[in-house]
Amino acid sequence: MILTAPVSMFAMLMTYSSNGSSSRPWVTPLVLFSLPLLFASLALRRAIPALKRSPQGSGDRSAAAVALCLGGLVYALALGPALDNVGVL
Repeated sequence: MILTAPVSMFAMLMTYSSNGSSSRPWVTPLVLFSLPLLFASLALRRAIPALKRSPQGSGDRSAAAVALCLGGLVYALALGPALDNVGVL
C-alpha cells in the first residue's frame, strides 16, 4: 500500500472535484488496493495447495494458514470501502 498510496492520491485528485463530490468514488480504493489484492490472491493461490500437501505439524502448513488469514484480512479491508462507496453498506 505504500507503493500505491501516491498513485491513489493522484487518482483522488483527478476524480474528485473541488466541491468534494465524485461521480466515481470507487476509483481511489481500487487504485489503493490493487497491488495488495494482487499479492493476496497470489498468496491464496499458493497457500491452498500447501495446506493440502503438507503434513499436520509442519512449518509449511502454519505459514500457509497465516498467508490465508492475512489474505482474507486484505480482502476484507479492500471490500469494506469499495462496498461503502458503491452504497451497499
